[in-house]
Amino acid sequence: MLRAIFALVLGVALLTPTLSAAQQEVRRERFDIPIFPIDANTFEVIENDGAGGTQLWCAAGIYTRQFLGQRGGSIYIQAGRGDSRAVVGRKSVIFTTQAVDGAFSSTSQGVRRTGQVFSMAHAYALCRGTPRLQIKIRENRL
Repeated sequence: MLRAIFALVLGVALLTPTLSAAQQEVRRERFDIPIFPIDANTFEVIENDGAGGTQLWCAAGIYTRQFLGQRGGSIYIQAGRGDSRAVVGRKSVIFTTQAVDGAFSSTSQGVRRTGQVFSMAHAYALCRGTPRLQIKIRENRL
C-alpha cells in the first residue's frame, strides 16, 4: 500500500512541471492591434483581440518608437475611446505626440479620457510588464 501511494505521489510530482509549462503556453496573451496614421504625430489605435487600456498604451508606445522613430517625450490621448474613424463598427483611441489642451497625468491605464498623458518610456514599458504578453501592431493606410 505504501509503495502505491509513493508511486502516485512520484507520478504527480514528475507530471506537474509538464502540465505547468503547457498551461502557461495556453494562457499567453496575444494581441494583433491595427494602427492607422493620421498625420506625422497622430495615429488611431483600433481595439482588437480583447485589448484593453494597457495593451492600447503599449501599442502606442511601440508605434511611436518603431514607426515614428521617437524615443523621448510624451504620448497624449487626443480622442478617448470611441467610434473608430478608420474602421466602421470598431472602437479606437487616437493618440498624438503633440501636447493637447487639458493634458493630465494619471497612474490609470485607462483610455477613455482625452488629455491623459504617459511618457513614451512608460507606455513602452507596459509591453514588458507582463512576460506572457505579446503585442503585434500593424500599420495600415486608409
